[in-house]
Amino acid sequence: MSGLTATPMRSDAAPDQAGELKDAFCAFSEVADRLRAAYEGLSASASRLDAELATANERLKGQVDELENLSGALAAVLRAIPCGVVVAGMDGVVVMANPAAERILGRKGRELIGSAAESLTDVDGRALLRLHEGPGAVAERMIATSDGARVVDGGVVTVTDTDGRELGVVEVLNDRSEVRALKEEVRRLDKLAELGRVAAIIAHEIRNPLSGIKGFASLLLRELEADKEHSGGVRFARRILEGADRADAIIDSVLFLARPRALALAVVDAETLLLDALEDVATAKPLAMRSVAVVRRIEPPGLEVVCDRVRLLQALVNLIQNAAEAMGGKGRLAVSAVASRDSVRFVVEDSGPGVPASLRARLFEPFFTTKTDGAGLGLALVARIAELHGGTITVGNADGGGAAFTLTVPSSQDPKEAFAS
Repeated sequence: MSGLTATPMRSDAAPDQAGELKDAFCAFSEVADRLRAAYEGLSASASRLDAELATANERLKGQVDELENLSGALAAVLRAIPCGVVVAGMDGVVVMANPAAERILGRKGRELIGSAAESLTDVDGRALLRLHEGPGAVAERMIATSDGARVVDGGVVTVTDTDGRELGVVEVLNDRSEVRALKEEVRRLDKLAELGRVAAIIAHEIRNPLSGIKGFASLLLRELEADKEHSGGVRFARRILEGADRADAIIDSVLFLARPRALALAVVDAETLLLDALEDVATAKPLAMRSVAVVRRIEPPGLEVVCDRVRLLQALVNLIQNAAEAMGGKGRLAVSAVASRDSVRFVVEDSGPGVPASLRARLFEPFFTTKTDGAGLGLALVARIAELHGGTITVGNADGGGAAFTLTVPSSQDPKEAFAS
C-alpha cells in the first residue's frame, strides 16, 4: 500500500522481558523460602511455647491443688483444735474465728466475723485483740458469756507478709475454766483436810469447857428467875447461854464441814421446806425480814424431793438469811423450787447489790466472808450440803439486779449411797 511505512521490531525485546520475569520469580522464590523458614521457626517456637505453657499450667494447677489441700488441712486443724483462734485485720474487723473460739467466747461465727474487734472484751473491759502485754505475751483473763464466766489465757501476735508489712493480729485463746475449777477444788479439799485436823482439836479443847459454861449459866438462870431481888441478872444469864449456843453452833458447823455425817434421806414436800426456811429466818432475824416482800413459786404444785430434810433446810435458811441481810431488810425476795428432768432447783433471788464476779469463786470457801460480824461458814455449809446430796450450788445475777443462788439436787437418790466422804 502506498503511504504506509512498516516500523521494524527490536530483536532483543523478548529476551529482556524473559530475564526480568526470571529474576522476579527467583526473588519471589527466595522470599517464599524465607517466609516458609520464618513460619516453620514461628511454628516451632509456638509449639515450644505451648509445651512450656502446658507445663507451667500443670505446675500452677499442682500448686493450686496443693494450696487448696493446705487450706483445707489448715481449716480442718482450726476446726479440730481445742484452742480458740480469732483473726482481725488492721482495720480492726474480725475476719476469722474457729469453732473453739465461738464456744469460748459464747458467740456464733456469724456474730463474730465482721464485728469490731474492740467489741470482744474481758470482764474488766479490755479488748482481746490488742497487744496489751506485748507481742506473744500470755495473759489470763475472765470472759463473761451467756452461760457464765470463763477463765481464758492467750497471747496476741501480729501477722506480717514476706515484706514485713502488717496484715492483722491473731489471738489464741485457751479455756482454763476447768483447770481453774480443778485447782480450786484441790485447794478446797486441802483446806477441808486441814480443817478436819483443827476440828478434832476444837472439839476436845473447846467443847468440854463450853459445856461447863452452858451448864453453870443454866443453873444461874434458874436461880435468878426464882430470886425476885436479882431478876435484873436474868437478861445477862440468857446472853451467856445465847453466846455459848452460838459458839457451839460454830463448832458444829466446822465439824460438819470437815467430817460430815451420813445423810438421813426422806421424801420431803418442797413447798413445806421453803415455808419452814422462811419462817425460821423470820423468827431468828425479824429485823432482816421486816420489810421484805416474799414471792414463792413451786413447779409443779406438790413437788417432792428426796433429801436430808434437816441439812437441806439448813442450807435454804442460810441462803434466805444472806439474801435478806444483803437487801438491808427491805426489797424483793423470790424463792422457788422447780423440777427438771432429773433434778430439783431451789433458787433464792434478791434485789440487793449482787455479788461481784471477782468474789464469786471464793464465796463458798470456809471462813471467807464480806460481813464484819460473819464467821464465813454459812455458804461453805451450803456448798457442803449440796455436795453431799450429789448436787451443786451456783451464784449469778438475778433479773433486774441482785444475786441469784441456785441449789440443785438430784430428783431421786439411793439412801444407801448418801454417806459423807
